[in-house]
Amino acid sequence: MSEENCTHECGSCSEDCASREEGFDFRVAPHPLSSVGKVIGVVSGKGGVGKSLVTSLLAVLMQRRGHQTAILDADITGPSIPKAFGITATATSNEQGITPVTSRGGTDIMSVNLILQDPTMPVIWRGPAIADVVKQFWSSVIWSCEEYMFVDMPPGTGDVPLTVFQSLPLDGIIIVSSPQDLVSMIVEKAVKMAEEMDVPILGVIENMSYVKCPDCGKEIKLFGDSKIEEVAARHDMKVLGRLPIDPEIAAMCDAGDIEKFNKDWMDAALEMIEGMENKVKKLRIAVTADEDHTVFQHFGHTRYFETFDVEGGKIQAHSTIDAEDSGHEALGAFLKEHGVDLLICGGIGGGAKQVLAEAGIDLVSGVSGNIEDAVKGYLAGEIKDDPSAECTHHEHGERHGEEMGGTCRGCHGSGHSCH
Repeated sequence: MSEENCTHECGSCSEDCASREEGFDFRVAPHPLSSVGKVIGVVSGKGGVGKSLVTSLLAVLMQRRGHQTAILDADITGPSIPKAFGITATATSNEQGITPVTSRGGTDIMSVNLILQDPTMPVIWRGPAIADVVKQFWSSVIWSCEEYMFVDMPPGTGDVPLTVFQSLPLDGIIIVSSPQDLVSMIVEKAVKMAEEMDVPILGVIENMSYVKCPDCGKEIKLFGDSKIEEVAARHDMKVLGRLPIDPEIAAMCDAGDIEKFNKDWMDAALEMIEGMENKVKKLRIAVTADEDHTVFQHFGHTRYFETFDVEGGKIQAHSTIDAEDSGHEALGAFLKEHGVDLLICGGIGGGAKQVLAEAGIDLVSGVSGNIEDAVKGYLAGEIKDDPSAECTHHEHGERHGEEMGGTCRGCHGSGHSCH
């Protein structure tokens, strides 16, 4: 791209030009008040294969299994998620940020149709503008205590899918296909893009796989024999489900009643998602360390961090790093320099959370007890972030044990008084 035509929107550009900064981190920090666990992209190589349907069903069924779910509708020019959920309300905002709309079943949803005055108006924007909206849906929306976020991505491998791959902390993607040979070929394009971007592929779901005769129950393959097993085997993927053509599902989407879906066609995908461990990629975990090998309760006063290199869900290496009395504002950069992906700690203030978010470091706060047990508990899915574990007094120089007294919120349950 020539300099005069450059938009300087590197996050939505695939050009390898001289102005691109080497090693530039495109990830966008989430809203400081957000708390999001797993982020799963739902992708397809082309439109019309049922990607938004699969996204909706995954969120609905995981919510029904007791998990708080969210949908970030990144398909800006073709937003169909609100219609499927029967949502006509608009998203609200205040000085803190934007609040997503919650469905009847409890799924939090953000879509461009929830901020347009007329949801029937087309979104006639260029790629960089659309990519910016997707990033704002991540950074300006307050996603509160979401265990699983499903990102409904636009079809293809263009600007917006690239933005999602680069800007959001995807834990993996699910690819949606249909039985035709043409679609299988395009699936391979999506697979190769994910491999190029180093994003784990969790598996593939085939939509419109068959139609069942209402009289005899025989499965009729309208599009011929599926090639999905062959495609999956070539790329070492799992086939997570096959959805039939079913008029009942279409009626539910048209009526805004997708949350009434009650079939078992997605069970394999749900079990895979529930069983996701923190091993889809290599991970370096840092833990605030006390003298007795327990989790230190005041992030801003931490001198030592114990680090754990994790691969395959198991601890491969363990070491200690000295922060040399760095203040909480400098600790984000310090941890990033040491390649830390995730911090486990006790109490932590709002300003420090923002510093970590800007450094692209995930946070699990409100943790106490033995350090190695805490890491193993996190890897087993037994320990999660406690958004209320905020300890603001460690961010200033007061002798808070004598002047403030009590127990900080980050130390709750540990019997540890602030001193």
